[in-house]
Formats: sequence, structure tokens, C-alpha cells
Amino acid sequence: MRRPAPSPSPRAGPFPAIGRGTPRRAARAVLAAAVASGLLAPGYARADEPTALVMTDSVHDVILEVSVNGENTALLAHFRERDGHLSASGADLRTIGFATDRLGIADAATVDLDTIPGLRYRYDVARQSVDLQMPDTLRRPYAVDSRALPATQAATASRGTAINYEAYAQTIGDWQFSLYTDVRYFDPNGVFNSTGTATFYNGERRYTRFETSWSHSDPARPSTTQIGDAISGSLAWTRAVRLGGFQWRSNFALRPDLVTFPIPSLAGSAAVPSAVDLYINNVRQYTGNVPSGPFIIHDVPGITGAGQATVITRDALGRTVATSVPLYVDTRMLSPGLSSYSFEAGFLRRNYGLQSFDYDARPAVSGSMRRGVSDALTVEGHAEAAGGVLNTGVGALMRLGYAGVVSGAVAGSVGRFPGTQVSVGYQLIAPRFSINAQTIRAFGRYGDLASREGALVPSATDQATLALPFMHRQTLSLSYIGFRLPQGPSARIGTVSYTLSLGDLASLSVSAYRDFAQQGTNGAFVSLNIGLGRNTSINATVGRQRGQSNYTVDASRPPDYDGGWGWGAQTGGTGAVPYRQAQLRYLGHAGEVIAAAQTIDRQTGASLDVSGALVFMDSSLQLSRRIDDGFALVSTDGVAGIPVLHENRVIGTTDRAGHLLVPDLNAYQNNQVAIDSMKLPADARIARTSMTVVPQAQSGVVAHFGVSRYRAASVILRDAAGRPLPAGARVHHAESGADTIVGYDGLTFIDGLKEDNHLVIDYGTQRCVAEFAFTTPGNGTLPTVGPLTCRAAP
Repeated sequence: MRRPAPSPSPRAGPFPAIGRGTPRRAARAVLAAAVASGLLAPGYARADEPTALVMTDSVHDVILEVSVNGENTALLAHFRERDGHLSASGADLRTIGFATDRLGIADAATVDLDTIPGLRYRYDVARQSVDLQMPDTLRRPYAVDSRALPATQAATASRGTAINYEAYAQTIGDWQFSLYTDVRYFDPNGVFNSTGTATFYNGERRYTRFETSWSHSDPARPSTTQIGDAISGSLAWTRAVRLGGFQWRSNFALRPDLVTFPIPSLAGSAAVPSAVDLYINNVRQYTGNVPSGPFIIHDVPGITGAGQATVITRDALGRTVATSVPLYVDTRMLSPGLSSYSFEAGFLRRNYGLQSFDYDARPAVSGSMRRGVSDALTVEGHAEAAGGVLNTGVGALMRLGYAGVVSGAVAGSVGRFPGTQVSVGYQLIAPRFSINAQTIRAFGRYGDLASREGALVPSATDQATLALPFMHRQTLSLSYIGFRLPQGPSARIGTVSYTLSLGDLASLSVSAYRDFAQQGTNGAFVSLNIGLGRNTSINATVGRQRGQSNYTVDASRPPDYDGGWGWGAQTGGTGAVPYRQAQLRYLGHAGEVIAAAQTIDRQTGASLDVSGALVFMDSSLQLSRRIDDGFALVSTDGVAGIPVLHENRVIGTTDRAGHLLVPDLNAYQNNQVAIDSMKLPADARIARTSMTVVPQAQSGVVAHFGVSRYRAASVILRDAAGRPLPAGARVHHAESGADTIVGYDGLTFIDGLKEDNHLVIDYGTQRCVAEFAFTTPGNGTLPTVGPLTCRAAP
């Protein structure tokens, strides 16, 4: 029922819905400001209720408390009232909770509430409130992000150099020594990287360069620009090539918070404010609270392939509503509107790993792009060209509801290699089985950039895998791989394997294969793996292939991540060739050393492998384990022996220069680094004890914990008679200008001391002075000076 309002005169003025809080007090303030600013005419008369303002015409503006389906929202909103009928702007309706986008209501539009289908309302003039009776179809769902990831700070990089190295020497047969280096310079503008290996063998010395490039990443796009050696982007039906030149590619690794594949959103409704639980395949993935009305859960986690999602709501009375829906997620697809790409231009690389600078003299270009059209469709395309070769193709991935994803592509080439290629694939991942199959057929003389270097495209490529988890901790898988070259051998290999988990520390696997294209090419293997606890395991494998029997027994215990010793022992044989090996490993903060002794077919030898990294940052040279991603150099301004924590775990202490290198940080993600302030010297002070570090990829960041030193002491003051000065006496330090007071027993604490110090003390009607010399102790303690006799001031 609608109750008519008084008949005030109109004074139009746009009022936005105002915030939550004490409604009448807030309304009083808003309306007073509106009158003062001229938005409302001053001809209002106050009614009984504090928020009721009366005018003298049939149309007027009102600020009303809003209730939705009988539940007070603590929201004040602006309406226009005529003869008991209300209207509001689209912006105000959206703030109240109307789904204006779905209803087609613009923010600037004025809508009569009586014209909204399904809406009923009750306007209470005396209380200046309105109760809206809204079905869920009119309401904007309350959005829940089930991932709830913390915001990531902007990634940074300091200036420095890092060199990964691995030195390997062996004495089996001829003496051989090799040194692999990965030299990396980084700063906020990007990373310069060069890799290669120096080999010393039989009196020969040789250095082979692998890759050299400079790269710059932009998380806002997210993309990476690379100049130098690169690997071209590829799709499931194309081949990648190495080239030297320019590359611009999307790089979703720069945004760990970004979900690139379509994830279903789960909708529900709560009659009253409720708790909501989300279960994926009977595993709880999210718990939270929702208000009354419709809600939607975005970014459903914890699923790949087919599964079941169950949303359970519980209100304050314990009433439970459960809703289950099937889901299917394929991480190969892209979310609607999201694109990935890779564009390259340069010169094809030849004899990679054999020659340092062998490039084709003719330029080549390549490009790949994928885009999500909808939750069920992702399209992709590829093109590449070089002297005498042009290749283009298009493809797509389509989700078939909950029945998996089908993919297909067609490509063509002209020039030296005219022909076509067709690809068809299918994938289904279900809780009880999974299927993955793809076939590629090339017709004519189809070719691509790699074909120019002699790597011809196979005329047929087939692969299929069927995995069947059945019963308890058992998996049976069947696979088939086949290929046929235009002029060369072919292979058709079928494999069957069975795995059985025997508790948490043991597993048994049996596998067999056969190449149907070559007679006598088959084999079978049985493997048993047993975990003995404390990171120790034994693996035994017995098999036969191509008419020869072989066996291997391996026992090992790798070092813990925190460092320490590890070992390994292996024995085995292939046909009539036995071999034995023993290995001793040590992992420390400065790197890893592996020493091994080997016997192969009655030839005995030894090998030594040393790996690690050298880092030069902040005018400091640090030894470290191999560094593959981001890292941080902790600095405590020269204070040694301070424990450093990574994610609340102590990883080491600062050296004599106050540095400790923290490897293995996740680039473009929050990494928590802290120091243990309890180990600081007594005269040290620090602004903060922890910080969040977000390094750029392959770069380091200086985590500076600024430590300063007190020049302070406790000073004991006595009067001329040798009695402690009274507590509360005012002390002025002339050199620093600081003031303090005397505590009990004439003791006071003074900071900012100089070599010569003068004190002026006032107590009661008396004033006295004292002076003393100060030298900072070398052991970091705060000394006690005195007792000093305070002489009467002249």
C-alpha cells in the first residue's frame, strides 16, 4: 500500500544516494548543505520526523531511508515524489542495488518506480522511508571473488650483475673440463643476458655462445619486448624456430593474479544474510558471507577439466540450502576479450649449440595470435614468411559443453614448399578418465620456416592418450604416437602403463611399448619406488628392450633446501655392460658441489660438478646458489650477524658488510622479507623490520633495512652534596638542543651526544650545569656515564 505524501512545491535538485551511517543525522547534514548551496529552495518546513522536509507543491525531492524486502540497508537515497508515487535516477537505482545494466536503465535517466515490472514499494511519509519489494531478477548480484588474492605491489629492479655458472670435470676416458656461464645485467629498464659454454678437451679450447638478448617487460599490458636471440611463438599445430632479431610477445607470467582461461561463475540467492561455502569435487575451496538477495561467485578455483561445484548457504538459524552444478574448465582457452600474441622479425639461427654466429642472411618474419571470443570459443592464427616461403593458417578451440574441447586448424604454404596442412584434436578431462587426441596431416610439399633448414614437416603426426584412474590409487593409461616423414622413416609406437600406489611412501609401475612400424622394436619395464622417510628413497627398475635386458637400482637422499649433505648410489647394467656410481653432494648458501665416482664397462673415473652464482649489487660481491628468477639483497647498513627471514623462515644472517642474498623469490609476486630485530645491537634503531619485495623477472632488488646508531648514554647526576638530583628535574642538552627529565636515582637518558657535552638542569628554583666527554663504545652497548656532579650555574 502506498501512502500519499504532503503536497509541497517543487524545487528540483539532483541528490546522489549518500553513504551508510546514522541515517537521520546524515540526511540532516546533506539537506542543510543542499539548501546552503542553492540546490533546494529555503521554503521547507520541518515535519515531525527529523528527515522530513515539506514543500508547497505536488512534486518535490525527498531523501528516504531504503529497505529492500523488509531488510534495512542503512542507505539514504534521493527520490522524487508526486502524489505518493516515487521516481529516481538510474544512478540512484544502481546504488540501491537494481541491475540497471540488465534492465537497460541509463544513469542519467529518471524512472518512475511504478513502471518497473515486478517491483512493489511502500512509501512511509511519517518515517521518510521506502520499502522496496524486489525479486532477484531486478537485483544486482552481490559479487564474491573466491580467489581473494592480495594486491601485488609494482615490480622493481635494482642495478646489478648476476653470473650463474656450472663447472664440470671428469676423468672417465679422456680428461674433459667444461664451464657453462649465464651472464646477466639488470636494471629498472630491462635485462641483458648471454649464455654459453667453454670446453677444454684433448688439448682443444672452444667457446660456444648459446643466446644473447636484451628484454624489457611491461606488466600493464602484459608484454615483453626482446632484442637479440629468441624463440618464435608457436601454436599446437605450428613449429617454433630460433632467430636473431626482434620479438614482441604477450607474457601472462607478469600478472600472476590474472586468470587467462574462462572460469565459470556460480550464482545463488540467500533469503537472509548467510554464510556460503563452495566445494569443488567435494573439496572446500572458499568460505565467506553474503547479504540477502542474489549473489555470484567469480573465479571458481581448484578445477581443471570436468567437475562438480556445490554452493552451500547457511543462515543464522542453521538452515542450509545446497546447489550443485557441473563445470568444465580448459586452461588452453582464453577468457572472452583476452588476446595472446607473439611477433618476430630477424634472421633464422642455424647450428644452434654448435656454432656461435651462424644466421641465415635472408630476413624472416613470424606471428601468432590467439583471442577468446566467448567462454566456449577461442580462435587463433599464425603467419610466417622468409625468402621463398610463405605460410599462413587459422584455427580454433571450441568447448562442447561438459563433453570436452575440440580443436581444429588449417594452414597453407606457397613458394618453395606449396601444400596444405589440416589438424584436428579433442580433449576431455573427467574425474574417472581423460582423453587427449590430435592428428595432423600435411599434403603436397607443405613447409614452414624450419623446412628451409632441412627439417621437413612430417606428412602425418598422430598422438592419443587415454588415462583411466580406477579403483583405489590405481591408474591405467594407453597412448599412441605416430609420425611419418615425407622422405624418411616412420614410427607407430603404442604404450600401456599401470601405476599402483602402495600407501604414501611406495608405488609400483608396469609399462610396455611397441613400435608397429619396425619389427622387433618393443620393450617392457617394471619399476618399484619406496620412500624411507627423511627424504630418502630407493628405486628399482627391471626391463627388456630390443632383445636386451637391463636393470637399475638407485638409492638417494638429496640435500634439504636449507642446505647440507646428500648422497646417491646406483648400480645397473644394459646387456653385458655393467655400471656403478656413487655420489656425494653438498648444498650450501654459496652453491652446490657434486662429487661422483663411476665404473662403466670396467673403466673407472671420477667427476666433479660445482654450480652456483656470483652477484654484484650495492657495491658488494655475493656468492649464491644458482639464480633463475627474482632475488633480493638484504642490507642492514653494515650491521653483521642479523638473522634474515623469508616468509617467516630464517634463511641466514648478514655478513660482515651487513648483506645477505635471498634467492628463489617469485617475480611479479609479493615476497615477505624480514629481519630479527632482537639480534640488533643495543645502540641500533630501525624504522621497520619487514617489507614486501616484488622483483622483476631475472632481476634483483636491494631490500634496505636502514639501521642507524644511537649516540646515547645513561647519565647519573648528583648535586654538590652527592645526592641524586630529584626526579622530574628538566635537563637541556646544549649540543643537540634536546630536552629530557631526570628519573629516579638521578638517572637520565640523553641521545645525540657529541665528543664534548654540556647539560643545564633546572629543578625547583635551582639551576646547575654539568659537562662530560663521550666516545661511542665499539661493542654496540649503551654506556652509563657518571655519577656527574651538577655545579651551580654562574
